[in-house]
Amino acid sequence: MKFTLSATRLMIMVVAVLALPACVSKKKYQEALTRAAAEKSALESQIAASQAENDKLKADADKLQSNLNMKQDELIKVSEQIKEGNQKIGALQNAIREVFQTYDSKDVTVEERNGKLYITLSNAVLYEPGSAKLAASSGDVITKLAEVIKRNPGLNILVEGHTDNVPIEVHKKQFPDNWSLSVARSLAVVRDLEKAGVDPTRLTASGKGETQPIASNETEEGQNKNRRTEFIVVPKVDGLYRLYNSNFSGTGGSMK
Repeated sequence: MKFTLSATRLMIMVVAVLALPACVSKKKYQEALTRAAAEKSALESQIAASQAENDKLKADADKLQSNLNMKQDELIKVSEQIKEGNQKIGALQNAIREVFQTYDSKDVTVEERNGKLYITLSNAVLYEPGSAKLAASSGDVITKLAEVIKRNPGLNILVEGHTDNVPIEVHKKQFPDNWSLSVARSLAVVRDLEKAGVDPTRLTASGKGETQPIASNETEEGQNKNRRTEFIVVPKVDGLYRLYNSNFSGTGGSMK
């Protein structure tokens, strides 16, 4: 009886010992499953995030390509506008020279520089001495200029006043310096061109005073050359500003 009881106890102990590793392995297995599930979930989140980033990059690339195509089309249009503008400049240059062929070359010069047409008139032809008031002789000049300008749309005109470096002696209360005099003179011309029928949106008045001499102010001849009004004719290029303003970024926003 004792032997049987001992044998039974031994068998129970053996089964318990044999069962212990099985219980430990099952627990570790469950823990491994839990870790695997967590890692799987993390990987799925990473894959989803990577896919979203990939979709965003693809959308950005498609948008960039679309914008590049638009910029190329815009560049072609701008190039055509520049070519057309240069042709208009050439035609206007010939027309201006014909209009002023009877004038002394000291009083009127016409030349093309860097895609712009410069029509330079001596201030003696346009204004009364030391004043922004237009002289009687200016009427014919401005009328002729206005007619040529009106026949050549698509061109903007900057009227720019210049003086010598001699300080103002008369009308000093009205014009404290040469700069203010040059601005007032160019504005007077712009107003008369408008009265003659030129679209004011095509005109800009500007004054440089004595800051941009074309001859030495040490001689009377040089001073006479520096006292001038320049009509700077520039082709309209509508797309150029848009290209510049977008900075080729595709955003259409201003440059930063």
